[in-house]
Amino acid sequence: MLNHEPLAQNRARTLFDLIAIGIVVVILTVIHYTNYHYEMNYHILLQFAYYLPVIYAAMRFGPAGGIISGLVITALILPLMIYLQAMEPSAMYTQWVEVGLINGIGWLTGFLTEQERKASRKHQLALQIQTQLVEKLKQEGKERERLEGEIRQTERLTALGHMSAGLAHEIRNPLGIMKVSIQLLAQEKVDDRVVSEYCRVLLEECERLNRLVSEFLSFARPKEPVRTGITLGELLDEGVALIQPALRQHYIELKQARSQVDEQVVEVDPDQIMQVILNILLNAIDAQGEGGVIQLEGVRQVGFVGFAVSDEGSGISPDVMLYIYDPFFTTKEKGTGLGLSVVHSILDQHGGKISTTNRRDGGVRVEILLPLI
Repeated sequence: MLNHEPLAQNRARTLFDLIAIGIVVVILTVIHYTNYHYEMNYHILLQFAYYLPVIYAAMRFGPAGGIISGLVITALILPLMIYLQAMEPSAMYTQWVEVGLINGIGWLTGFLTEQERKASRKHQLALQIQTQLVEKLKQEGKERERLEGEIRQTERLTALGHMSAGLAHEIRNPLGIMKVSIQLLAQEKVDDRVVSEYCRVLLEECERLNRLVSEFLSFARPKEPVRTGITLGELLDEGVALIQPALRQHYIELKQARSQVDEQVVEVDPDQIMQVILNILLNAIDAQGEGGVIQLEGVRQVGFVGFAVSDEGSGISPDVMLYIYDPFFTTKEKGTGLGLSVVHSILDQHGGKISTTNRRDGGVRVEILLPLI
């Protein structure tokens, strides 16, 4: 409805202008005819008033307005001109010159007005194009700066990654020795409860540190996937079997919805995709807490096939959602912050995608997609 308002306003203004021009022309013509007995000079002076409606018509409607209004005025006063010409032949040339000027000025004014409008439209178009070009240049400049920043950041991260990966690899050797030493000490002091408790804590921390180093190495030095054809259902069934102890420990029920997606063959590295499946399912178990149901279902999009895991936890805050794939970012007390980073890296290598969203009824839905063969 809003789109019709300017059009209706234009039509109303056009009608008003036409009526106003017509009224002025009619009034001037009526004055001419009702005062025909006046001297010729009176009528010649009165004809000057016709310039006003003609010029306005030309400015409002262009050359067509000037020409048509001039011709209409000529037709209206022609009988009077013939009558006055018979009375005073000497005024004939003056009258015709005046009529010619009225028509000529109408056309000229309309022509110049139209040229001015065309020039104005061209100017506006040029300004619009110039504004768009300036905006585009600004965007390209910002994009170039962003890309240059990303390149510099990538170079720094690459150098840091190589150094950190080497350091993490070296940590593993003394960590292994520490773990073995603690295990031997625990065996020798099996009767000493205090020492045994300390050894248990130390072993747990050694295991956590070893897991952190392993995940960091997987993130820093991802191996090339060794692809093979396998059905998605086989991968999901194996992953579900591996997490059954964790499900029982937390009294959680896993509902797996079977569909034709399970029969879809994907060309992937089974070990790496299994790592993805376990990470997503274990994250859902951690988010779920004790009890409840976790949903596992196949999903399909154009060119992709995969699975979705939905939990009934507390969800993820919007502020936190922005950083969940960043390395070492975690909200878990004993988390490494590398699980989803590794998942993201593996999916990138496979040409896959991951998306994480909060569910309306609580919890989180994580969707993993792999490209079809």
